[in-house]
Parts: sequence; structure tokens; C-alpha cells
Amino acid sequence: MKIGIIGAMDEELIPIRALAQHLEKIERGNRTYWHGDMHGHQVYLTRCDPGKVNAVIATQQLLDFFEPDVLFNMGSSGALAPNLEVGDLVVATDAIQHDFDLTGWGLKPGEILFDVITQKEDGQLSFNSRHAFTTDSKLTDLAFETARSLPLDEINGHAPKVYKGRLVSGDQFISSTEKAGQLLAIHNALAVDMEAAAIAHTCEINKVPFLCVRAMSDKADHSANVSFTDFLQAATQNYGRVFDKIIQEIGK
Repeated sequence: MKIGIIGAMDEELIPIRALAQHLEKIERGNRTYWHGDMHGHQVYLTRCDPGKVNAVIATQQLLDFFEPDVLFNMGSSGALAPNLEVGDLVVATDAIQHDFDLTGWGLKPGEILFDVITQKEDGQLSFNSRHAFTTDSKLTDLAFETARSLPLDEINGHAPKVYKGRLVSGDQFISSTEKAGQLLAIHNALAVDMEAAAIAHTCEINKVPFLCVRAMSDKADHSANVSFTDFLQAATQNYGRVFDKIIQEIGK
């Protein structure tokens, strides 16, 4: 099986690269890819950089160049649910683009339009729409059970817990507790990031199964006192361990 893996930053990919055998660097255009073997599977990794457009470009290029059978995304997210602590993992069930707003047309916040055409008969617009983009249910269940079964490194004295639920994504860094509360209330999402919904959208259009696991870099009220560097080192080791085990189990 061929597995594509995308992270926003190189640091988020280091644990996976360290586990891959026969690692090689591939340059295509302005993007760097890493190819290696893991547990009998071929893995292709690349960095997308933050933001939805960056994520879509990287995802589509990886899919076009290497034609993976599944695509994984990992990285950090900000907690929206008040019970989440720094280091906790969220296995995404679906994702919404929270900054896509056509509520003035009567759509729900985050609802996306497809197939927009003008009817010849009356000049009215017709379209299809989609609100949330789902992850692959089998991969999501496997990741959730795998993450709960593994020992995870503590972060700032906290033993990470594993949750399963919705993510929201947007081209915004959410630093306001008021905004975080609004996203929680509107979308009932556990966490917020800048890429997952765009990657899920791209995978669905291409009919490629998608899995996303995110580590919480901050609490919803921003009360945690953990440096991002310390968080990143422990969190990447944790989800690197999770993805290594998933790749061992996938396809069995």
C-alpha cells in the first residue's frame, strides 16, 4: 500500500521520517518529498505550510505525483472543548471550514457550494452544498483504538488522553477565547486548526481515504503554561508512535 502523509511543518514529520527505511529525498517543483518503507508499505511525506490553500496545493500535488491509496495528516491544533488539555490527541471524524460564510444566502456557517449554475429558465442559481467533510471511518476507528492502547509521553505533567470528534479549520490563528467559544458553540468542534478541513475536502474530491490526528497545543482558555517547543517535541513523538502502529496494522 502507498501512504501519503502531510504535516504543516517539517518538525511534525521528523518522527515518521525517523521510522522509515531506505529514506530518499525527492524534489518536484518547489516542493520536497520524502519516500521510504514502513512495515511493508511505501510512505510519501511532505510539508504543506500553514493555511488552507497551502494544504490543498500540497495534497493535490502529492495525490497526482505518487497516487497514494490513503492520506494521513498530523499536527497541532488549538483546543475548543474546555476539557481538552495540552498534549491530548483528537482523532478527527469530520472537519468544517469555519471561515467559509454564505449565511447571507441562507446556508449554515462553513457550508460549501458545488455545481453552481444559472438556470436558463428563470436566471436563478442552483447548486449543491456540503457542510462537513468526513474522515475514513475505518481508519478513524483504528487510529482511536491504537492511540488509546499506546503509552504516550506526558506533557507538563499531564498524561495525554485521546478523543474522537470534529475539527474546524480556517485561515485564522484563533487567539481570542471569545472566538474559540463561538466556534465551539456554532460547530460543536473539539479543536481548531488551519489545514485539516481543506485536506479532507481535497481527499473527498479525489476519493482517497483520509485520516487526521491532532495534538492540542493550547487549552481553550489559553491558561496552559507550556512552551511550544517543549510541546512539539513530546507531541510529535506521541503521534509518531501512533502512526507507526497504524501503519503496522493497516491492511491486515
